[in-house]
Amino acid sequence: MTIPNIARSMEVNVLALLVGIPLAAVVIITFLKKRKVSLMMSKKKQYLMDLADSWQDSAVVQFNPTTLITEDVYQDLIDRLRKRVINNNVKDPEQSQYGMPVNFVETVSKHLADFYELDDLHSVLKQFRHFKTQIGDVNLHFIHMTGGDKNSTPILLLHGWPSTIWEFNKSIPLLLKQGYTVVAPSLPGFGFTDPPTVSGVSPCVCACIFHKLMLRLGYNKYVIHGGDWGAIIGAVITHVYPEHVIGLHNTMNHIHMGWRQILQLVIGMFAPKLVYTTPQEEAFFYPLSGMEERMYKKFAFFHIQTVIPDTLGYGIVDSPVGLISWIGSSLVLNSAPNNKAAEWRRGLLNIGIDNVCATVLIYWAMRNSQAAMRLHHEFYWNDREYLENFTIPKVPVAISNFPNGMIHLTKFTSWRTFNNIKQFTYHDHGGHFAHLDNTEGVVRDLVSFIEMLAMQS
Repeated sequence: MTIPNIARSMEVNVLALLVGIPLAAVVIITFLKKRKVSLMMSKKKQYLMDLADSWQDSAVVQFNPTTLITEDVYQDLIDRLRKRVINNNVKDPEQSQYGMPVNFVETVSKHLADFYELDDLHSVLKQFRHFKTQIGDVNLHFIHMTGGDKNSTPILLLHGWPSTIWEFNKSIPLLLKQGYTVVAPSLPGFGFTDPPTVSGVSPCVCACIFHKLMLRLGYNKYVIHGGDWGAIIGAVITHVYPEHVIGLHNTMNHIHMGWRQILQLVIGMFAPKLVYTTPQEEAFFYPLSGMEERMYKKFAFFHIQTVIPDTLGYGIVDSPVGLISWIGSSLVLNSAPNNKAAEWRRGLLNIGIDNVCATVLIYWAMRNSQAAMRLHHEFYWNDREYLENFTIPKVPVAISNFPNGMIHLTKFTSWRTFNNIKQFTYHDHGGHFAHLDNTEGVVRDLVSFIEMLAMQS
C-alpha cells in the first residue's frame, strides 16, 4: 500500500472514530436512560399495588352531607360577605392585567350573600345517595347511584381542582336515566372527603384508593370518566389495573411534550394542514409566542399550589372573598373564551353563577380548600416522573375536546400516552369543567363511547 493510500485510510478511520464514538455514546446513554425509566416505572407500579393491598377492608356507611352545611355555617358566610372589604387600587374595576377584575369578585360576592339560597344546594345534594368509607388514611365520601339494570355498566366519575362532586349534579341524572350505575367520589381533601391524615396522598395514591372503592362496591370491571385531576387519576388506574378498566373517557388530554409534539409544532409552522385537522387546533398553537403567553397565564396557579399551597391556603380558608377570588375565578376562567380574565362575564354566564356559589359554599363549610390545593404539591414531588413516562397500550380510550379547555393536544400527539384511541371528538362550546357548561355534550360522548365498546365486545 502506498503512502497516500495509507494516509487516506487513516483519515477514514479517524473520521469513523469521530462519528462512531459520539454515536455509540448517544445509543448507550439512551439505552441506559430508558432502562432507568423502565425500572422506575416497574418499581412505582409495584409500590402502588402493594400499598393498595395493605389497606384493610372497612364498612360502607350512609352519609348526609347537608348536615355539614347548616344554616349557621351559611349565615356566617353571609355575614362575612356583607362586611367584606375589597380594596382596589386601580380606577378601572374591569382592569384584568393583574388578575380577576374587582367587578367579578363583587358580582359573585353579592349574589352569594343576597340571592343564593341554601335550600337550592340541599335539594340537589339530597337527590343522590351519599356514603363514606375508610380506605387507607382517607375517610372517603362518594355518591353511589344504581341504574335500572343491576348488571348495568358501572361508571367511575372523577372530578379535579377546584371542582367537587357538584360538577356532576346534572350529568348523574342523565346517566341514570340511561340505566348506568354511577360512583362519584370526592377527591381526598376535596368536598366531603376528609383531608388525608398523612402526607404523600398523591394522584397515584388516589388512583389506588378509587380502584379499591370500586372493588369494595363489587365492581370488578368498570368505565372511568375524568376531567382535570380526574383525567390523570383515571389514566393511572388504567395503567396500574388495565384488566379492570373497560374503557377510559377523559375531558382533559394527558400532556406530554415529547418528540411528536415538537415535530408537530415544527411541521405546523410551514404546513399546518398536514398536522392540524381543525382551525381550533391551529389557533391554539400558533403563533408560538401566543401559546407561551396563554400557557404562562393559565398555569400561574399551578406553580403556587405546587410550591407553597399552605401560604395561600391560610387566607382562603379564612375568607369567603378569598375563596371566590381564587377558586371561583379558576372555574370561570376555564369557561371563558381563551381563558381571559377580561372575558369573565361570558365565563360566568357559561358556567353559571349558582354553580360557582355552590362550589364556594361547599369549600367554606368543609374548610378544606387548603388541603385540596396540596394535591398539586403531592403530584410534583411524588408522581411527576412516573406520569411523564407511562403509556396505556391496550385499554380503549376516548377524549372529548372543548374550545375553552385548559389543555389541547391533537389525536396524533395523544398517541404517545394513549395507544388505543377509539373516539376523539371536538365541541363548538364548553370548557375545562364541561359537565357544568356543556353537560349534554360530555354525557353524549361518554354514552356513545360505552355503547361502542359494548358493540365491539
